[in-house]
Amino acid sequence: MTSIRQRVGFQAADDDDRDGQRVVLDDVEQEEVIEDLRQRNTQTTARALVLLDAVLASSALLQVVYLLKDSKASPLLALFPAAAPEPNLPFPTAFALLALALHANLVLHLHPTLLYRPPLPISYLLSYALAAIPPILNVFLGHSWQAIAWAAIPAAIIGLTHSVHSTLQEGDEALVELETLKYRAPGA
Repeated sequence: MTSIRQRVGFQAADDDDRDGQRVVLDDVEQEEVIEDLRQRNTQTTARALVLLDAVLASSALLQVVYLLKDSKASPLLALFPAAAPEPNLPFPTAFALLALALHANLVLHLHPTLLYRPPLPISYLLSYALAAIPPILNVFLGHSWQAIAWAAIPAAIIGLTHSVHSTLQEGDEALVELETLKYRAPGA
């Protein structure tokens, strides 16, 4: 006659409680843990994408306002006036349009299924290179820190988006790897 073994729920072991013993999960318990992690990852991804969308929309709106205004001086000069008169940024309309194109590219990275047949986004490396042109040009022309900072905003947005997007992808990859690490433990 076989004895019936009572099923004990999973309890995460603290570092102090290990006593050198490993906790073995059966198939159902493993699936429950993985499903819980998958749900948490999905929620975190959704929140992060909403925040990134808000940052991208705000930054793109600033670029559009800059395009529409007559003065092409750095908008940061309104908050932090320069001691000496500041010359206009070189190629202001072209660089603002470039910034908007880079923002659209970031949206394609974050939401690849947004369009029916979206174009492939350009790589983050090329995005960094393109976004670095305006601030480097401002540094070489000796413009104020306000002009350099305004020109560097698209590069900062790309850096933030790339960092968060990479972290989200690592979370997805970790879940896939966790699926492959499932083991069979009959009677656990």
